[in-house]
Amino acid sequence: MQTTICAPVTGEGKTAVSIIRLSGPQALEFARQITGPGVEFTPRKQVFCALKDGPNVLDRALVTYFQAPHSFTGEDIVEFAVHGSSYIRGRLLEILCRLGAVPARRGEFSYRAFLNGKMDLVEAQGLCDLISADNKEAHAIAMSSLDGRLSSRLEGVKQSLTHLLAQIEVRLDDVDEEMTPLSEQEISSPLTQAISALQKLADTFSVGKFIKEGLKVAIVGAPNAGKSSLLNALVGFDRAIVSAASGTTRDTIEETLDVNGRKIILTDTAGIREHALDPAEQEGMKRSIKALKGADAVIMVMDASREPTLQERSLWQDVLAENKRTILAFNKQDAVLQNIQWHPGEGKYSVVHLSCKTGDGVEELKKALTQDLTSGAAEDGVMLSNLRQYEAVLRAQTELEMAQRRLENQAGGEIYAEHIRAALLSLKDLIGEVTPDDVLDVIFSKFCMGK
Repeated sequence: MQTTICAPVTGEGKTAVSIIRLSGPQALEFARQITGPGVEFTPRKQVFCALKDGPNVLDRALVTYFQAPHSFTGEDIVEFAVHGSSYIRGRLLEILCRLGAVPARRGEFSYRAFLNGKMDLVEAQGLCDLISADNKEAHAIAMSSLDGRLSSRLEGVKQSLTHLLAQIEVRLDDVDEEMTPLSEQEISSPLTQAISALQKLADTFSVGKFIKEGLKVAIVGAPNAGKSSLLNALVGFDRAIVSAASGTTRDTIEETLDVNGRKIILTDTAGIREHALDPAEQEGMKRSIKALKGADAVIMVMDASREPTLQERSLWQDVLAENKRTILAFNKQDAVLQNIQWHPGEGKYSVVHLSCKTGDGVEELKKALTQDLTSGAAEDGVMLSNLRQYEAVLRAQTELEMAQRRLENQAGGEIYAEHIRAALLSLKDLIGEVTPDDVLDVIFSKFCMGK
């Protein structure tokens, strides 16, 4: 018999109310032992009753019973809404475990819901994303997964391919050739439609990933160009130490910023120059290059009061070579004493003139950071924000494109049918129909405790 598990649903710390969830075949039996005789449990009806700790009363709580299969996990569930005392919470869990319950692992309630068919893997991951959503757009993407809209889109493609594969295979088995052969158009058309649908989903990943995780921005430049001053100006407080002496920043400094509802993760880096003063600065410059490589966008800070050095010009070319969203920020506009003749060269980038000292241009820089960031977003809000989902969609799309090429080259039906099978396998893995248990364990281990 499957174990009955228990865990707090609400977070740790002092709260007015804590909820302890009990799920499994013995959930109702354990609840009756704690509440004692005379308490009647009706599914989906709260009961106010005393929770017994031996001869004593541990707490007076609201207890709700959800009868299988009409519950979150598909099993019997009992939830205890107790007062938020850490003692009450801990003691109740101890009593439940003494009765025979087992502490739930991270994500185990959701895992059981998945195993019992209450949600597919896409919906389960949507639930995980919903819990961690920290802005309106991330919430909308998570809800589109949790509500089944993404699953419905994938299911539609899967059913179309399943029907097509069945039509191909039945003709492969028709040795007497009694069935009318499928025309190239009858095979090519559903393949084209499926490829187009998967391509549209794949194209949303870059936007979905940004909305979910935030835009990682590296602030780079020469020593004393004003990188730390810019970080402070953007976040609105003195996050980084600023000094007239060059080379003050020796390590990367990270801070999160909200710009018009967009999550921006800023990384201030050590100044990059040709000759480091000591090993610490050398290590700082290595970390600066690493931050540049790992960023989604780059702000290159230049000192507008002087001509750029050869090292700065070289760094600028390195930044452009990364082919990322790039902003060239000319700082110290308040101190410009000469007419700079340097031309930054060809490339896709924005130019902003600002002064970290006076604050002029800082808002313009924020707008440049977030401009057109969600231009690839789907109109209906259905987007991919999970790397595993993205890779599965790409695998399926690649297999279908190979099937289409095989068809155009007039290969035998068994050849392109194999590619369609592989595409279906990727979609089934994405939804969770064929995902190995060890992969599922990794996925659900990322959930929070109690979910």
